Amino acid sequence: MKLLNLIKERRSIRIFTGEKIPEKDISKIIEAGIWAPTGCNNQELRFLVLSKENEMQEVIRFKPFFKGVSHIVLIFCDMSLPQSKELYRKNHFSSHLSDFDTGLAMQNMVLQAKSIGIDSCIFNLSEMHYKRNKNLNLQQRIRKQFLKLLQMHSINQDSFEYLLRNILKIPAHLKIRCGIAFGYAKKYPDLEIAKHGWNKIQRMDLEHYLVKSSIK
Repeated sequence: MKLLNLIKERRSIRIFTGEKIPEKDISKIIEAGIWAPTGCNNQELRFLVLSKENEMQEVIRFKPFFKGVSHIVLIFCDMSLPQSKELYRKNHFSSHLSDFDTGLAMQNMVLQAKSIGIDSCIFNLSEMHYKRNKNLNLQQRIRKQFLKLLQMHSINQDSFEYLLRNILKIPAHLKIRCGIAFGYAKKYPDLEIAKHGWNKIQRMDLEHYLVKSSIK
C-alpha cells in the first residue's frame, strides 16, 4: 500500500471486535516505534504492552469508551538516562523533546499496525473520562486537587498515577507520555459525515491548511 493512501485510510477506532492480535504483530508494531528518531538520539522511550483483560480494564476505567480492545501499549520516557536528566529538566530549552519523540514513535506504530490490517486509537492519560470522578464528594475533590498540587498523585486512588505506580508497578523514573489502543475495528466512521470534536474527519483541500508568506 502506498504510504499516503495508508495515512489517509487510518482511523481512530474506539470500538473493536475483541479479536486478539498475534504477538508477532505486536512485536512488529513496537519495533516500528523504537526506530522513530529521538532528540539527540537519546532513545529514551519505553513501552509497556498490556494484553491481559484485568490489566487492560484498569486502564479502561479511565477511558470507558474503548470496547473490545486487543492490546494497550503505554509509552514512557526513561528519566534515569544521563541525557534525559540533562535535556528534560524543567524550563530547559529542550524539555519538550520527549513529546516530539513520543509523537514520532506513535505515528510509526499506528501506520505499521494499519499496514498489517490492525486498527488503533492514540489516547492521552488524562482523568476527565474517569466515571468515578462524577461521584466524588466535595472533600474528596479538594483532597484530589491538593495532592495534585503537591505532586503526590501516587497516593490518590482516583488518579492514573496511582494505577501506574501501585497496580501496574511502574517505577518512578519512567514518566508516562501517552497510550495506544490496538485491535480490529468493529465499524469504520463514514468519512463524508463523521465528525469528532469541532471538525469533520474528512480534510479540506490542501490550500486550506497552507500559510502563505508575504515576502516578495
